[in-house]
Amino acid sequence: MLKVSSILIGVNDLNKAKSFYEQVFGFQFKEFRPPFASATFDGIEFNIEENADYRAADWASNYIGGRKHVSFETDNLEQFIAKAESLGTKIIEAPQEKPWGWKEAVIADPNGNEFIVEQKL
Repeated sequence: MLKVSSILIGVNDLNKAKSFYEQVFGFQFKEFRPPFASATFDGIEFNIEENADYRAADWASNYIGGRKHVSFETDNLEQFIAKAESLGTKIIEAPQEKPWGWKEAVIADPNGNEFIVEQKL
């Protein structure tokens, strides 16, 4: 059997990122050991981590910022986006219906990591 076990997102400021993921996505971090923090979300370990001396020289440029291949599904996209905006979240793309039967928006965390948030139509 094969399954996704964890996701790692690079961040510049662990405390700021932790606050964002708690407020916007409702994460509850079970582990907080700077430069690392870990939450379980829908059965998958979701980790955020700052760059550290033991990382490869190009780690930050590969892991911090840009579009991530992680999507979050909600049953009310407009409500989620309104809440995220009220918390100061940057909205990269407003909700739009897609030809494959979903409505999607793109948001960014304080480090410029972008995620799709979607709702099945």
